[in-house]
Amino acid sequence: MITVVAAIIKRNDTYFLARRAPHKDHAGKWEFPGGKIDQGEIPEQALERELYEEFGIQTKTGKHLVTTQFDYKTFQIELMAYESTHLKGDFQLRDHDQIVWLQLNEIGDYDLSGADRAIWQAL
Repeated sequence: MITVVAAIIKRNDTYFLARRAPHKDHAGKWEFPGGKIDQGEIPEQALERELYEEFGIQTKTGKHLVTTQFDYKTFQIELMAYESTHLKGDFQLRDHDQIVWLQLNEIGDYDLSGADRAIWQAL
């Protein structure tokens, strides 16, 4: 099982989602962005590093919200979602081709990856 972290970034009652770019696994799927935890990292460090690498933004990781598990048939992930605050930086698209800010009730209209759908439902 692969342990992955995800950011729940909220702004004015909207939530941040990003769509995976065509060159990435699960291309076209929407997600709460994040990534894998590198050896020696704690989840909060991994999330802040991933958001900087993927979007060029600085964030502060807050409280843990929910952990879900999902079986993608070829691998399983444990996805740990944390509140995350955008501190500074303009969003740059490096691993994603689109971003949106959505009301909680609008998220279900987007083609979320399996693990992210479980996080949305938990929110």
